[in-house]
Amino acid sequence: MVAQRIFVSVDSFTLLAVPFFILVGDLMIQGGISRRLIDLANAMVGWIKGGMAYFTLVASAFFGAISGSALATTSAIGGLMYPEMIKKGYQPAFAAALGAVGGTLGILIPPSIAFIIFGTQTDTSVTKLFTGGAVAGVIVCVFYIIAARLGLAVSKTQTQESERPSLRKVVKAFFKAFWGLLCPIIILGGIYSGKFTATEAAAVAVLYTLIVGFFIYRELTVEKAVKAIIGAGISTATILFLVGVASLFSWILTIEGVGTLLSNAVTSAGLNKIAFLLIVNVIYLILGMLMETVPIIILTAPIFSPIAKMLGVDPVHFGIITVVNLAFGLFTPPFGTCVFMANSYSRQPVMSIVKKCAIFYIFGVLAILLITYVEPLTMWIVQ
Repeated sequence: MVAQRIFVSVDSFTLLAVPFFILVGDLMIQGGISRRLIDLANAMVGWIKGGMAYFTLVASAFFGAISGSALATTSAIGGLMYPEMIKKGYQPAFAAALGAVGGTLGILIPPSIAFIIFGTQTDTSVTKLFTGGAVAGVIVCVFYIIAARLGLAVSKTQTQESERPSLRKVVKAFFKAFWGLLCPIIILGGIYSGKFTATEAAAVAVLYTLIVGFFIYRELTVEKAVKAIIGAGISTATILFLVGVASLFSWILTIEGVGTLLSNAVTSAGLNKIAFLLIVNVIYLILGMLMETVPIIILTAPIFSPIAKMLGVDPVHFGIITVVNLAFGLFTPPFGTCVFMANSYSRQPVMSIVKKCAIFYIFGVLAILLITYVEPLTMWIVQ
């Protein structure tokens, strides 16, 4: 039964999107697409006071719209932007913190691996999760941009921003990045229009990225493509092993009736929708400090989702609340994986990065509460 349950949990057409989206992110890095997107974002906001900070967050959102992975976004965008911010006078720990915070947008902006996992575990529409998640991702990004501006003001950091580029340079950067910008448009446009599923979109994105890298930008080689495939394979194996084992545990909880016991406990305690969502937020914030995102979703979503539905919470909205909370956990100690990724490329002490994240923790919690209790903010586009 153990072997059977593990196999069945990963034998899913929807989960095929996971390796494909991871591969797209690796191919973008190897094929020069991500660098051109960064150049465009720099031309758009890099000249504004604090612009490199805003640019790091905006570029992370751009990259997240293709890779769907927080760690890939932190590594790709944070790793590229860290030395540039140091040159511009940013404090090293704050520059590293920006990369870690921006990386968390990778699982909020669709296509998101976390939304795919939640959808498969709870039979919720992945397309609707992507739609609402896109709005939530933009909201969180705006909150983090405000936090970055306040953080720079409080620390009185004197940054040296780039000169304001001419309109001609901005247009030139846009045309260079055009083929990279077209990728998320094809992915999300195809999904939202119903032309293909999230899984099919992932396969289309891989094919598109290969064509752009080999024949348009001509920076992708066979050796680089093989390197990207191997890296995506390793990452996929890790994620799907976690999915398999965590699904086994979730199955055990189900046959033992844990979900029913919790539902009865909530009913007998007289908890309403507001109190339940507050408790869920606290639980997710604690779990996010201690565990990886995918196992948390697999272990908790099948238990919490039926209770949320019983209390009148829309399943899509609950999925958005779940992923927003767990994205926040990716840069909270002691397990914040994006912080450790930022530490690996910046060599800044983990605690120094965490201290510089303080302002982002405040605004992150505010964003979570806003998204949780003002449902129309994210759900208007889903209806």
